[in-house]
Amino acid sequence: MNREEMMLAASCSAAVVKLVCGVGNNAAWVVMMEGYDHAKRCKGIRRGVKGGHMVGWYFKRAINDFNDYERHLLRAQENRMFHLADMSEDVRRKYGDISDDEYYEFWKGVGAVAYGKTKPMVTSLWNKYRVSLLSHDVKDAEHVAWVMTTQAALDLAVVLYKKSIEECRNSYGLNESLLTSIFGQFNLQTIADDWRRAMLLLEPQIESIKLDDTEDKNIQHGLRQLLEAWTDPELLYSSTSGAVEDYEEIFSTQGFKKKVLREIAEVKSETLAELEKE
Repeated sequence: MNREEMMLAASCSAAVVKLVCGVGNNAAWVVMMEGYDHAKRCKGIRRGVKGGHMVGWYFKRAINDFNDYERHLLRAQENRMFHLADMSEDVRRKYGDISDDEYYEFWKGVGAVAYGKTKPMVTSLWNKYRVSLLSHDVKDAEHVAWVMTTQAALDLAVVLYKKSIEECRNSYGLNESLLTSIFGQFNLQTIADDWRRAMLLLEPQIESIKLDDTEDKNIQHGLRQLLEAWTDPELLYSSTSGAVEDYEEIFSTQGFKKKVLREIAEVKSETLAELEKE
């Protein structure tokens, strides 16, 4: 692979990773905000832990780490993903006089649309956790269940990131170490680990609960259902189109907005057609 071919492969890979993580990472953030709100309502949030720290501090660290991840995406000095000045002239002219931050908010909007479309699945998973926690006499089950749902969403976001890397490796021939060096900035693993630590400090009983077959089956079904939804090309592309409609002010003209919507529809149609052949 020569340099020109490698640059094209990297560009195509960036489109895949930003599409997939645009849904997974940003939908997980919406769930995380819900989970954090519920965590603060738990009595255990004020229980001291080893070293004099408070449980709430660990949740705040997860939130702060997510904010750091976002700042890095926006202010990166290399492998920049949201810097308008790096765009080719043909691509840049689609957008109006907007900032990198506004372009990033548009990308985040893809996840917000996806969350809205799959919210019934998220709340269904929450209820499965809630019912299980109640059966095991866990206090604040309603709130703890949202904390667990957040953990599931963060873990799914990591799975989606890894799937996007695998897809790029298979489709564009770039090795995994190179892909990770470029796109590892989208990996929410550290944040997922931080949240898990906070969750187990909030409610240590979670780790020792033995699920019966029905509970395990129901929860696994809920996780699988949400994963399938967040990786469904129909959702990926329709969420992108929805964000285009929600953030139409970022486009230089209505004509360019309509052009982008047509391009998304075309890629969606081609992708679904390819999947039908498999």
